[in-house]
Amino acid sequence: MTAAEEMSTSISMLWESADPGAALTERFGFASTADAIGWLDGVLAEHWGLRVAACERLVISDANCLAWITVDGCRMIAKWSMRPRLFARLAAIARLTVWLEERGIPVSAPRAARDGSLQVEVDGFSLGLQGVVEGELLDVTDPVQVRAAGEMLARMHSAMADYPETIPTDEPAAPGTQLVGNDFRSANILWADGRIAAVLDLEEATYRRRVDDLAQAAVLLGTRYHDWRPTPADVREAFVAAYASVAPLGKNDVGALEEAIEACLRRIPWPA
Repeated sequence: MTAAEEMSTSISMLWESADPGAALTERFGFASTADAIGWLDGVLAEHWGLRVAACERLVISDANCLAWITVDGCRMIAKWSMRPRLFARLAAIARLTVWLEERGIPVSAPRAARDGSLQVEVDGFSLGLQGVVEGELLDVTDPVQVRAAGEMLARMHSAMADYPETIPTDEPAAPGTQLVGNDFRSANILWADGRIAAVLDLEEATYRRRVDDLAQAAVLLGTRYHDWRPTPADVREAFVAAYASVAPLGKNDVGALEEAIEACLRRIPWPA
C-alpha cells in the first residue's frame, strides 16, 4: 500500500460520538490509521498469506475495529476485538456462522486462516476476516423486504434450534429457550437482487424464547445506527405474519409475543 493510499483511509465511529482517532489510540494502541493498517497487513501476511493492497476505511464500534480492505483482488472486512474475555465467544460465533452458511442461511462467513482458525488471537486482539457482501440495508417501507425478513428469521430460528455446540453466555440457557441471533434488524440485514443477501453480526447471539427474539426483531426491525424509532405497527404485523407462515405460532405463543412486544416498546429508551 502506498503512502497516498494510507492517507486516503477514512476513520469513523459506527454509533458513538467519540473522536475516532483518539479511540484508535486509546482503545487499540495505534498511533494512526497507517499504524493500524501496517499492523493488519503483517497479521494477514503471517496468518492468511494475504497482503493488504488498499484500505478503504476504518470503523470503530465499542471494543471492535473494522477495516474495509482489498486483499488478493477481493474486498474484505477484517474485524478485531480488544476484549480478551470475549475471545472464546468470538471463536464460537465464527463457528456458528460457518455452520449456518452450510445450511443455506445467507451470512458473511469468516475466511479460515492458514491453520484453519476462524479467529486468530494475536498481539492482544482476536481477529477475523470475511468477504464484503454487496447490498443495501433492509428497507422496512418495502412490503416485499419485510415479508422476506420475517421468513428469514423463522428459518434462522429453526436452524439455530439444532445447533450442536453451546455458545458461551453470561448465564446458562434457561428451560424453554434456544439459541437465537438477538440482533435481527435493518442495520444487520443486507438486501440485493430481490432477496436477503446476508444477515450480519451474530455477536449478540444468546439463549432466549423464540417469541422474545421475534418480538425484539419486530420492534427494532427498522433501526440502523442512529435515531432509533420503533417499527410502525403495520410493519410489525406484516413481519410477524411472514414469520408465522414459515414457523406457525400457537395460541400461547401469540399471547406471549404480544406481551413481549409491549415490554420491548416500554424497555427501550427511544429518543424524544
